[in-house]
Amino acid sequence: MTAVRGAHSHNASPASPKENGHTAPSPVQPSANFPHPSAGNIPDDTPVSSTSELTQTWVHFAKTFVLIFPIYVLGYFEFSFSWLLIGLVIFFWWRRNTGGKHSRLSRALAFFEEEERSVKQSLTTSDLPPWVHFPDVERVEWINKTVKQMWPYICQFVEKLFHETIEPAVKESNAHLSTFCFSKIDIGDKPLRVNGVKVYSENVDKRQIIMDLQISFVGNTEIDVDIKRYYCKAGIKSIQIHGVLRVVMEPLLGDMPLVGALSLFFLKKPILDINWTGLTNLLDIPGLNGFSDSLIQDIIYSYLVLPNRVTIPLVGNVELAQLRFPMPKGVLRIHFLEAQDLEGKDKFLGGLIKGKSDPYGVLQIGNQLFQSKTVKESLHPKWNEVYEALVYEHSGQHLEIELFDEDPDKDDFLGSLMIDMTELHKEQKVDEWFDLEEAPTGKLHLKLEWLSLLSIPEKLDQVLRSVRADRSLANDGLSSALLVVYLDSAKNLPSVFTGSLGCGNLSERRASGLVFCETNASEYRTIF
Repeated sequence: MTAVRGAHSHNASPASPKENGHTAPSPVQPSANFPHPSAGNIPDDTPVSSTSELTQTWVHFAKTFVLIFPIYVLGYFEFSFSWLLIGLVIFFWWRRNTGGKHSRLSRALAFFEEEERSVKQSLTTSDLPPWVHFPDVERVEWINKTVKQMWPYICQFVEKLFHETIEPAVKESNAHLSTFCFSKIDIGDKPLRVNGVKVYSENVDKRQIIMDLQISFVGNTEIDVDIKRYYCKAGIKSIQIHGVLRVVMEPLLGDMPLVGALSLFFLKKPILDINWTGLTNLLDIPGLNGFSDSLIQDIIYSYLVLPNRVTIPLVGNVELAQLRFPMPKGVLRIHFLEAQDLEGKDKFLGGLIKGKSDPYGVLQIGNQLFQSKTVKESLHPKWNEVYEALVYEHSGQHLEIELFDEDPDKDDFLGSLMIDMTELHKEQKVDEWFDLEEAPTGKLHLKLEWLSLLSIPEKLDQVLRSVRADRSLANDGLSSALLVVYLDSAKNLPSVFTGSLGCGNLSERRASGLVFCETNASEYRTIF
């Protein structure tokens, strides 16, 4: 999927006055309202009161004390001076990270407020939005205007959801959280935006509609939580999320409401950026920020990233199980073979001598992630590894590959590659060299096979013969069949929380995901 990148100019050039054919304006003459400066009308300095001076002195003293007191404590307890240096390094690193988040939020807000002018004036061709690059991606500004009009009411609904549903659920989940509450919930005045919509009209079932919404939410959201029992306060100051949300409407019906159910999911992991406040500011500390962000992202992915999805029934007799847990469209077998002419990232003598690299690959499709072994000191590595990934949607999805040089501190980027699953589905089998993107040199040799799923037992012998022929290339052998187990229901589970959420009752616990039950009451289960 093409990444949308923007360069935003903050220098507004004022319009230059015309000189030809126009007389320069005469200087403004003094008047009663605007007396001449020489008239002696300069106001006298306002004296500052002694109380104000005393307050400023105490504030200055308090700031100085806060800065000096930690140094005194270190000396009193005979700590090494290196602890102070370590603290300063961590503090400035934390300030840099939070400052970067604030600047990214400011740039994004500025862009979304004046998107039209930014697109016309400050973006290069390669950084233009998708509705400029691709004719099948439509710009739907009418949706953004509608969402903007509805946004205050959406915020009211979300606030009620937090106070009336989530807050009681958290309180009853653990005795230590009995005093948990949301002290502030403000979703912000920046509404969700849809940057482009693509509707698929080819190679789709006639009883379904598939749309890809390229969404962006750059919100000045403020959510504060308070656990009064432990005097603990935490919260979120702002959120950014960017991704491609797929909406599937199926099955289409001949009666109202014309659509049986809605399915929502992200094709790939969305980009998420969160600014923390209060106690959760610790999550921005270097070493914890990456872990905390990935932990929160994994929670979102377990609900909304393919193959996980949220399915909302609109009629009572729809086969919800088949919509919520569809069969995979196929299996992608990836032969990760070798690379050539990679860039040497290991350097010696301060960069005077350029060495080799220790390359490895990271492959991702949907929420499935694979990592190859590391080949030491080679610019022409050979991996000869095989991976198999389930593919639930080939339209609009990509196989993403990134190569890195393994280092003790931070791995260096060697190049990337993105392959369209739609084209691969048409070709069925591809064996070729691919030039690496975002790298000055390097190419990657891949063999890709699209394997369809058949329910004919007679074909199994043919599949087994081909698997035995290629077994030497795989780490654990190649698969010949796919076993799918659907867990239908469970009984006599302990009740966790019962409440109302607008359209149904929240009454049971489920292991993962948000699932709507097949009932007319639109009941659903989730993990609170």
